[in-house]
Amino acid sequence: MDFSDFESAFALPLAEDTSFDTLVTGILVTLASFATPLAGVLLVGYVARLVRVGSRNATALPTFDEVVGMVIEGTRLSAVLVLLQLPAVGIAVAVLQSAGASLAALVYAAETQSLQYLGLSAFVVVGLVAAGIAALVGTYLSAAATVALAREQSFTASVPVAQALAADASFVSVVSAVALVVFGGRLLALLFGALPLGGTVLAGSASFLTLVASATLLGRGAPTSADRTVTQQLETNTDTIGSA
Repeated sequence: MDFSDFESAFALPLAEDTSFDTLVTGILVTLASFATPLAGVLLVGYVARLVRVGSRNATALPTFDEVVGMVIEGTRLSAVLVLLQLPAVGIAVAVLQSAGASLAALVYAAETQSLQYLGLSAFVVVGLVAAGIAALVGTYLSAAATVALAREQSFTASVPVAQALAADASFVSVVSAVALVVFGGRLLALLFGALPLGGTVLAGSASFLTLVASATLLGRGAPTSADRTVTQQLETNTDTIGSA
């Protein structure tokens, strides 16, 4: 992955072949996702399309056609993403319950210097750190699962691809770059959202453009060697079964 991947990912929404209707629809769906989960699922399905677009180095945003298929794909991917974050949530909830702490206390504990005022034990602190590590691991695996599901469009076929991606050291830099883009985009959306006039629309626009850039970058940067490795393994297994 190099600078040209960043350039292509950010330029895709403004590409000459990109339909203005697609851009407007994307912003409207993003705004709707702030209020309804269905729009959020649709947006997750669009992320899968963007990842495929990035893999194929397309020159225009994919359109919002075949909505039913997009919702199905979004539901499938959303279920996997939630499942991968359950360990982190489970650890955090268990630690807080054992300490009798509330969610507000967890937020307050985000500042290291306030731990002493909360009277949290070493067990609780270690548990929260473990939850944070589990969240990071879940996020990394979520990126691998997103690419695998987008490319294979099947639970069964995506598992070996996701495993190969997660084990590829070059994928770490890709996920780090995507995380940086997401962080910058969310910060920009937060700043736009604070504006008294047109802030919501600007925040929605920034969020959609960030989604496009991050998903496209994920698709472009994710190594395709994982796909080839899985294909070779399947061919080897098929040959072995055939010879037997």
